[in-house]
Amino acid sequence: MQTTRRDCLRQAGTLLAGGFALGSLSPAETRGDEGDAVDVCVYGATASGIMAAVAATREGMRVVVIEPSRWLGGMTGGGLSHVDWGRGEAVGGTARGILKRGFNDAQYRDFFRDLLAEHQIPVVFEHRVTAVHREGAVIQSITLDHAPPDRLGCPVAEPRTPAARRVAARVFIDCSYEGDLMARAGVSNVFGRESRGEFAESLAGVQPPLAVYDIDPYLTPGDPQSGLVPLLQQIEIKPEGEADRLTMGYGFRWKFSKEAGSLPLDPPDDYDPRTFELYRRGFQHNVDMFTGRRMRKLGEFEEAKGSVFQIGIGNLSRALWVATIFGSNAEYPDGDYATRARIWKRQQDYVRGLTHFMRTDPAVTAKWRDQALAIGLQPGIFDDTAGYPHQLYVREARRMRSAYVVTQKDMEGRAAIDDAVGLASYGVDEWPYAMVPLDGKIALMGGYYSMLYLEEANRGIYRIPYRAIVPHQKECENLLVPVCLSASHIAMTSIRMEPVWMILGESAGVAAAMAVREQVPVQSIAYGSLREKLLRLDQRLDILARPSPG
Repeated sequence: MQTTRRDCLRQAGTLLAGGFALGSLSPAETRGDEGDAVDVCVYGATASGIMAAVAATREGMRVVVIEPSRWLGGMTGGGLSHVDWGRGEAVGGTARGILKRGFNDAQYRDFFRDLLAEHQIPVVFEHRVTAVHREGAVIQSITLDHAPPDRLGCPVAEPRTPAARRVAARVFIDCSYEGDLMARAGVSNVFGRESRGEFAESLAGVQPPLAVYDIDPYLTPGDPQSGLVPLLQQIEIKPEGEADRLTMGYGFRWKFSKEAGSLPLDPPDDYDPRTFELYRRGFQHNVDMFTGRRMRKLGEFEEAKGSVFQIGIGNLSRALWVATIFGSNAEYPDGDYATRARIWKRQQDYVRGLTHFMRTDPAVTAKWRDQALAIGLQPGIFDDTAGYPHQLYVREARRMRSAYVVTQKDMEGRAAIDDAVGLASYGVDEWPYAMVPLDGKIALMGGYYSMLYLEEANRGIYRIPYRAIVPHQKECENLLVPVCLSASHIAMTSIRMEPVWMILGESAGVAAAMAVREQVPVQSIAYGSLREKLLRLDQRLDILARPSPG
């Protein structure tokens, strides 16, 4: 007898039955021989994932959340509590009420903990997906490794217990920043920058340098054969407008303090002052500022100035707050867990080492040294990781490819969308990709931003369609992807804001419940019914002629 899709869903709902106890599950409560079956499995307790879980639960579903770390909220609880809204009138649903509270990171984590407890949604912490089991186009279950983060919050290369748990569900929602469940399910995805021609995007592809520093890039000044100073990359920079596989720089959003009682920011055990040779040369040659460019309107650039320590910096604590090793995360989007663990730790140790360099190196000027000596880590925010942020700011990783790809055309108000599940409105906000040698100097490649909205195009507000958060049906019938959704790189530079991902997560949770209840593929639910449910949740799906009050 041929197995039908309804049979597959029924099997997914009963496979490894045993169920969850209500409430959060601590790492100690995980057991390798335990199997769990639910209606909806949410992978990633980001803010988007929490919105998805709560929405599905409110629709009567049995839900479980899987979180690779031991913290809730992703970046909202991991360093980016003061999230950027874009146009306030574009933010609706449950997200709006939460974001208006103005929490700090620790308060977000506490709020999300209480919200999940209120709805009796269990969370499996410290587990990450290692395999996805499918029957045809239906995910039956996922296998999870138990891999607790290290003492400073970074992921580990190897799990403590491989294949420690298996979870079955009727519908899965991947709310991770990396799209790991999506990728392991065999769903089409990409990373890097498209060419200008792929989607006819004038802003796409390789860009000129954001900034050029008058600092010699070679170990022996003037001698390319001697090799590059640390923190630079020897990569081929393609012609403007072409595609590449680079991605925006990642970093941590640190919480610094100059107050008594701040936590120590110590150097890594393998600190090497030679790592910061390019900064030493900047001080020795008095290269404190660069001249670069910024985008004021889409495609229109003007001169901009910034510090040698990165972009737009007025003091050292902010310099370290945004500091990143541009180009160091090129392997991250499609990397294995060991590769990612190395990138997280290197980025964390970079800031630790740079702080120590600023405090101790003779080349550092008194102004910068005094600032470095004055700062520590703010207590009360990340106390269980000694003050270190526990979430790397993964601005963009994989992007799904599905029936609809959100592009620059959507941002400019030139797309006709009739299945909106949320609005976005942020400007183009693209971070650099690499630091490379260029004509005997150091170039910070790519990156631009514009916080001015297109007044002639709905004030920069645009719709995100349902088709962009579900895969092609032939690839997977029971998966939604509200974070690593189907978008071009240029569109993702705007979409990649926590309010947007929260909005899309809530919409995905409602859609998942509809698919479970109706026993149909997520691609086949009736949009009209979904729209009615979302509007009852105060989701904003239409672009208003003028801002609404409140």
